[in-house]
Amino acid sequence: MSRSAGNLGAFIFLTLFFLLILVRATLIYTAYTSIKGVSDCPSCMAATAMQQDASLFALIFVLTGCTYFTQRYWLQLPWSLIGIASLGIFAADIAIIRIFSQRLYLFDLIKFNKAFKELMKFINAFLATHPGKFALVLAIACTVLILTLLPRPRRPRLALGCFIVAAALALLGQWRPVTLNYIFAEWLQNVIAVNRNFSLDRPYGNSYIKRITAEYVPPQPVCSPGQARHPNIIILEVESLSMNHSRLFGGEYDLMPHFDAIARNHAWFPNFIANGFTTDGGLIAMITGRPPIPAVTGQRQGADAFAGFADPQGALPDLLHPEGYSVHFFATGNLGFLDQNKWLEALHFDSWEGAESQFYNGWKRYVFDAAEDKALYLRFLQWLDQHTSQQPFLAFLSTLSTHLPFIDPRDDKPSEKGAFQYADEQIGIFYENLKKRGFFQKGILLVLGDHHSMRPLRTAEWKRFGDSALARTPLVLATDLPLARGEITGVFQQTDFVSSLADLVKTQVCRTPAQGVFLRATPIPAAYALHVRGDKRSEIDVFFGSQQAQIVLDGDHSYWKGPKPAEWNTIFNGIMLDRIQRSNIPHP
Repeated sequence: MSRSAGNLGAFIFLTLFFLLILVRATLIYTAYTSIKGVSDCPSCMAATAMQQDASLFALIFVLTGCTYFTQRYWLQLPWSLIGIASLGIFAADIAIIRIFSQRLYLFDLIKFNKAFKELMKFINAFLATHPGKFALVLAIACTVLILTLLPRPRRPRLALGCFIVAAALALLGQWRPVTLNYIFAEWLQNVIAVNRNFSLDRPYGNSYIKRITAEYVPPQPVCSPGQARHPNIIILEVESLSMNHSRLFGGEYDLMPHFDAIARNHAWFPNFIANGFTTDGGLIAMITGRPPIPAVTGQRQGADAFAGFADPQGALPDLLHPEGYSVHFFATGNLGFLDQNKWLEALHFDSWEGAESQFYNGWKRYVFDAAEDKALYLRFLQWLDQHTSQQPFLAFLSTLSTHLPFIDPRDDKPSEKGAFQYADEQIGIFYENLKKRGFFQKGILLVLGDHHSMRPLRTAEWKRFGDSALARTPLVLATDLPLARGEITGVFQQTDFVSSLADLVKTQVCRTPAQGVFLRATPIPAAYALHVRGDKRSEIDVFFGSQQAQIVLDGDHSYWKGPKPAEWNTIFNGIMLDRIQRSNIPHP
């Protein structure tokens, strides 16, 4: 075969990379256009993304130039393979932006590596919603791969030209325009820069640990009588439920009328904070009472989503067992994903079940091998009817029908609106079934989201909540017991579940300023709330009063950014020590 075909392959490869740069710029333009008020010039943001990607394009030109320096194919091949890998990483980053509104982090690749099988099932489920587009992309990818790997002629002058272009692109990519100071600037940076600036896993030095330890003064707990109530409790965690899905909570769409009606009849919390940005983060916060701030091992700790949070002391089961409770976990998804089943066992749950339950045999399966939400509610009602013991219980229900790619089980079509309308319909039916059984006379139902939907913010969200919209999720409390009623405007958070339940069931309870209590007639918010960001992985939002600040995690160079409450040093040092104690770092 003539080596001129290799020239065609090189040209097509460079053209495809440039087209991907345009695709990413288009996604950035669309994202900034959808959030009016963040930037007056979405096209400037798109242009900045292209300028930042110029550094990657320079790398591609260097690799292409290297293939033209020799006639020997075995010396050309490594450069071509590196180029293909680079293009694959760039394409994967764009896909993650498009699907999850996130970026491609090495941290996440390690985290989900253990769950590769389940991850591939999710990818297949998503691709199944767009089979035609997937087939076209696959055909193009295979064609480009074949052409790129063809032998090329030796062309030293062409190689020199590639290097000159690469130098110009590299200089362009080093420029830092003012647009990089705008909010969500991580979206503008190229995928290498995003990972290079990832400081979350930088270790702490011994001298820093000693200084923080010496400076830290633990907050004094406040003790008071508890309520000594022992109602049955259901915590219903609705996947990706966000403020914009509910009209009552400020959404522009009325997708959750049944959910809103339940809230109006009981109590709702419009300023509720999700402590994390993933389901595992929400579970960690609600069940252990600790914010899901990753520890540090120096080896990208994300390989285990629940690492450092498997201590049963202080978690819901060990809190409730002495009060005579049994504690159960119900889901439809595969609990082997991220070893969630092992984590629940370590925390002393009395039972847990997921996709493997025989009840779901015959039900159609969706992401993570999960049956639809309707099946989950029917399974729990079956269990409830068989629960004849006078022993009180806490049941944690975790849904999945509203997980990306938002497949509406009513017609099996991808639609975020349809998926949440379906979820709301099932929540309404579940509520009525509990009501018929007299559950609310002596029981409590809590309904909330695990994290903000992995979609770009809507204009209405941004105008109402600003940057804090990413941290918010609705919470509804339904019961006939004499607890909170109506709109509760204080700032509460998922970690408050443990302290609130302790206040509810115990005769005497102690709490710190970081713990709020909302299961009482007059809820008491914590002094501050925390949110581990998904867009800026090394930052933690701190909400106090009407203000918002950030803690930037960067090893010995970690720092507080923004306004400071009176107790800021205690908050800061406490977070640093907590991370150190949960890490594989000797503690002096």
